[in-house]
Amino acid sequence: MNHIGIILRYKDLFDEEPHSIDSYLYGINREILIDYAIYYCSLSTLIGLEVKNIFFAFLRECDKETEYYQTLTKKISNIVNNGTENPEILNTRTSLKFFELVKGRISHYSKDLTDIEVRQKLLKVYLLLNGNNKIVSTTENLKELVIANSLIYSIYSEINCYHLRIAELIKSSLFLEYSKGQIPHHFKTFLKNYGIDRWQEYTLYLHQIGMLIMERNIDEPVISITIPPDSKNYAKKVTFFDKFCIQEIYRNDLDFTRIKSCPVVKNCETGEYRIVFEQFFVEKMYKSLYFTFKEINDSFLGTDKYINPSTFRSDIGFKFSEKILMNRILGDALGKKYKHLGYKELQKEGHPDYYIRDGKHILLFECKDNLIKKDVVESGDVDKFIIEMKHIFIKNERGKPKAFKQLINNIVAIRKGEFIEDKGIHRNNNVIYPIVIVHNSIFSLQGINSLLDEWFFTELNLYDIDIKNIKNLTIIDINTLILFQGFISQKNNSIRELIDSYWKNYFTICRKKYPTTEDVVNEFPIRFQSFSNYVENIFKAKNILTKEIKKYDDCFLEKD
Repeated sequence: MNHIGIILRYKDLFDEEPHSIDSYLYGINREILIDYAIYYCSLSTLIGLEVKNIFFAFLRECDKETEYYQTLTKKISNIVNNGTENPEILNTRTSLKFFELVKGRISHYSKDLTDIEVRQKLLKVYLLLNGNNKIVSTTENLKELVIANSLIYSIYSEINCYHLRIAELIKSSLFLEYSKGQIPHHFKTFLKNYGIDRWQEYTLYLHQIGMLIMERNIDEPVISITIPPDSKNYAKKVTFFDKFCIQEIYRNDLDFTRIKSCPVVKNCETGEYRIVFEQFFVEKMYKSLYFTFKEINDSFLGTDKYINPSTFRSDIGFKFSEKILMNRILGDALGKKYKHLGYKELQKEGHPDYYIRDGKHILLFECKDNLIKKDVVESGDVDKFIIEMKHIFIKNERGKPKAFKQLINNIVAIRKGEFIEDKGIHRNNNVIYPIVIVHNSIFSLQGINSLLDEWFFTELNLYDIDIKNIKNLTIIDINTLILFQGFISQKNNSIRELIDSYWKNYFTICRKKYPTTEDVVNEFPIRFQSFSNYVENIFKAKNILTKEIKKYDDCFLEKD
């Protein structure tokens, strides 16, 4: 998020008491509602959407001469003049909630309403839904308050779908190749379910669809996709794409699970497809594969193909996320010019998940492939969210030490000369970078890295060691390593130099003196940004399609 925006609610723009949401929607054709819902979702995801008129999604050029328009713009002027900066209406969470609302409605009688009457009603509905987006917290901790704001307003916002698509394609390719060799029965069922002969068709079709998403713009935010009947493998492509479509019977679920599972709407009469929410469609390429394979595993119950569900998640998380994906990407991204120790060399209980040494500089990596409970994300309750993070990084519900403990134990071992796997360590002359690689983008929300760093050093200070030259804890999204591996292996762009620069930027802002509270608040997005967002801003002007990325081309650029 580039700024802290104030999300407007019904009472901000209308003086009269509101009617029920259902009464506003009554009489509007259900298909029209769905069209608007997809329109709002698509507008919400466009990066760099700079629209001075905040009514952009709800008013048309022809409305500007109406008293209705003049009244609303006067309200906005008063809000700004009273000191409220960056008032906004459109936001991603509300757009998704609006889609769920109208998709789940039963068709009602349609009144003969004009377009402006429909849009007037929808603005009120949207503002009422905005009123449900409330920060739930009892905390006074600044970092936790920043996280609370991010949970409500940033969790599904400002995702670079182009970058995300490349990362998801690479991860899905590596996962499917792994599944082919390690769980062949599940893999064959996967191919059959999607109506494809080779896993490369999965990534190829998604790559082709994904290229169309990139053509969106403010004037045409919704891209309609039609598979030409004369297209090669037409029936196979239709069968494939239908797997992503929301069924007519729709029920809401926690944290938009239904939309994440099926992020496409199909017009059965025309064969036209529309993507409801681009981020969910792109993420489905890889993120949904675990759940797809889990369903396949469930179908094997009672056979020798079945894997105990209590271990299925952890097996996939450890065997693939850590042993294959993280080890492969760190090896590819950071090259072999440093001393690398991966899972093959670090199989002893308690060892780091990955280890790199560049002279006296030591990078210790832990891998976390955890999910936050859906009801916690849905609630927006930062207090519950903080508890979940403590269970993931400090101690779980049963009191078992987690990622921080392992990092700290290895730091202590290095400082005491007990880390024997690397004979080249000078115990009295080393600089240690503790790093956690995460596979869930929620840990890249603003404020999380600085809070986890605070917790980490609280734990570290319990040990009797010299903490000099132990760097700040850094949370790195695996996608950052995948996307920018062509740069972070270069001189002056090394991972540790980027980490040093990231924390220098953070502490520089912390030491600044600001003339007003508003200036402090406006610096929050920069001060509390994630490492991944910081790196993306550094390389945003560069072409990420380096030779390191292009080596994966065979996975999804195979000729059709």
